[in-house]
Amino acid sequence: MKNKILTALFILFQLLALNANANQNFFEQRYRGWLWFDENAGVEEETQELEQATKPTLAQMEQAKAENEEFAKELELLKHLAVRHPENLEYIKLYKLKEKEMMDNAQLLGINWLMANFLNPDIVDELKNPQNIYGRDIRSDIQQKQDRATLSLLSTKVELFVFRQDGCTHCPVLEKHLLNFAKKHSFKVEAISPDHSKSEYFKTHTSPDLIEALGLTIMPTVIAVVNDTRQRFELARGAVSVVDMEEKALLLAKHLGIKAEEEQSAIKSIPMQLTNKDQGCTSCQE
Repeated sequence: MKNKILTALFILFQLLALNANANQNFFEQRYRGWLWFDENAGVEEETQELEQATKPTLAQMEQAKAENEEFAKELELLKHLAVRHPENLEYIKLYKLKEKEMMDNAQLLGINWLMANFLNPDIVDELKNPQNIYGRDIRSDIQQKQDRATLSLLSTKVELFVFRQDGCTHCPVLEKHLLNFAKKHSFKVEAISPDHSKSEYFKTHTSPDLIEALGLTIMPTVIAVVNDTRQRFELARGAVSVVDMEEKALLLAKHLGIKAEEEQSAIKSIPMQLTNKDQGCTSCQE
């Protein structure tokens, strides 16, 4: 009878303990480590002080630079010695030992490089610069959507003109690709010729004077003209692909200052922003 009572009391205590634990807030379960910051007040300050104390001085960095330069110089000289005297095994051995020292240090640096990233996750932004194939695929998909939005917006700000001439073997090829590019991104395109030749794909104007004024000597050439301005930029020359024209058009969009804020109203699901302006887009000569 006594054993039964003790067993019943033990079970009761267990049930009460389980019930009390179940009623605890999740973050109050100290054994799970959530309240480490409560038990280690001031650890962050101590860590910052330690980092400050171990921060290398300018003199130490200068010394490291000098040592690296001395190492590189010695390695280079040993290499020349081994190449100049290939019959001397000792020279070759010295060079190989120095090279091994370099490779061992490089391997150690690689290992600790990964460890530094692991211990300091804020160093590497794996959303903007993903390290695995899944993240890269997602990033690529987002970038493609962003590029399409940029080109769609650009198509409302410029008009394209393809300059062609009779007997041009590259013209039909470019015009076919240009048609696909224009349909894909909603660009307006017209053709201009000096000799009454007609494009199979676009409405064609005859204007030898304009071609002469622009100084165009190579056909076909695609010119992007910014609406209501005198700005014009060469988008393609010769038989280029749709991808080539997309790359040039994206550079033009950056040069013109087309920003993501303008695109957000059209495509809400794209979180990326284009902030860098490329000033290297080549315009046609006035």
